[in-house]
Amino acid sequence: MFTNVVETYDLINRILTWGLDKVWREACAKECLSSGIVLDLCCGTGDLALYVSKHASPSVSVLGVDFSKAMLYRAVNKRAKAERKESCRIKKGQEELGVDTCNVSFILADAGHLPFKNECIDRIAISFSFRNLVYGNPLAKIYLKEVLRTLRPRGRLVCVETSQPRTSPLRFLYHLYLRKVVPLVGGLMSGQKGAYRYLGISAIHFPSGGEIAEMLLSAGFREISFKPMTLGVVGLHVGIK
Repeated sequence: MFTNVVETYDLINRILTWGLDKVWREACAKECLSSGIVLDLCCGTGDLALYVSKHASPSVSVLGVDFSKAMLYRAVNKRAKAERKESCRIKKGQEELGVDTCNVSFILADAGHLPFKNECIDRIAISFSFRNLVYGNPLAKIYLKEVLRTLRPRGRLVCVETSQPRTSPLRFLYHLYLRKVVPLVGGLMSGQKGAYRYLGISAIHFPSGGEIAEMLLSAGFREISFKPMTLGVVGLHVGIK
């Protein structure tokens, strides 16, 4: 759906979230800095994967998976820019280290058929795509089963996703913004109003933290936690296999 808006995707995200999408995504990424293999599932243009690659130890390997070639091309271009920037920084410091400073690989694949062995991933992170996988989706159970299959025992699923503010006045204003402003601004900037209408409507109807916890428990996860952010409009979900 969002393949057609890839050229303006990042900019529209910044504008519609008042720049907070970076803060929320980084909160998700920080849960993944200490693990051996990190998968950014439905990685889009690669922001989360690149953040983990930049801030984690060199021993951490990062994978980004998406089924959109256009999104992955943008992610690969970002990686190339990050590598050039880091190379310049190293040269300015007069250190010819020859290190791969951007240890991330991007892979074209479907979330329901991941090209990985059983129990080989330490962390699976999903930033603002979990809703697309499970909201009104008949394949939701398949996606969650595939996440469980590829996670190691005690591995973690970490999701940052839209949520529902607890207070009625704030929830009313939030839903009004999603219903009116998101499709208007997104549509004007991208020419794809339908994509942003879906974004707004799916966010309005997406469950709160408690309901997501029940979904993850039913799928087979344990030790579910939920942390609301920014007055509850977004939440960080963690489930342990």
